[in-house]
Amino acid sequence: MRGSLSIESARSLRSRLLDGEALARLAVCGAVGVLAGLLAAHARLHVGLPGHRLLFWIIPVVAARLTFRSWAGATVGSLAAALVTMTGEVRVAAGLVQLPFVALAGIALDVAVRQAERRRLAARWSIPLVGLAGLGAGLVMCAERLAAPLLQVHGLPGLSVIPARLLSYAFFGLVSGLAGAVLAHAISLCSGRSKSS
Repeated sequence: MRGSLSIESARSLRSRLLDGEALARLAVCGAVGVLAGLLAAHARLHVGLPGHRLLFWIIPVVAARLTFRSWAGATVGSLAAALVTMTGEVRVAAGLVQLPFVALAGIALDVAVRQAERRRLAARWSIPLVGLAGLGAGLVMCAERLAAPLLQVHGLPGLSVIPARLLSYAFFGLVSGLAGAVLAHAISLCSGRSKSS
């Protein structure tokens, strides 16, 4: 019967949206995003490299998404981190216009984690997959930073710094994704040991 798959997928989405436990997991991921946003806004590493703030919000958001298995946890956590920093001097996104970039970065992380969960990948495969998604999220955020002057200020970023920025954002995104996945795996191992004790 034509259309039955779309009806089933709509019902599945509706049931996921209305499921109390799923909403609670999503709320926890959002709360972790708020804390990650506060950390990103106030912590200082003094690294001097573009993209190093990805460490502050991608690691906790990825770890929460993997730990609580919320189907859109990375997207909600990323948006929460960005919204919390909107009033501060240091921001995850340069403004409301750039929030779609943050959402896209979160979606990239959610899709990778969902693929790892769906295929029941072992840690040796899921951690690099999430790391690559972090790299993609870093590149999306680099695009957001490069687009910010075009959208807000009249000026074009210097072309000579673009490759260096891309590499820096890609590096910090990859490290953040890997670290978040490793942290979630360690939490999983620790909680498994505590349950068996």
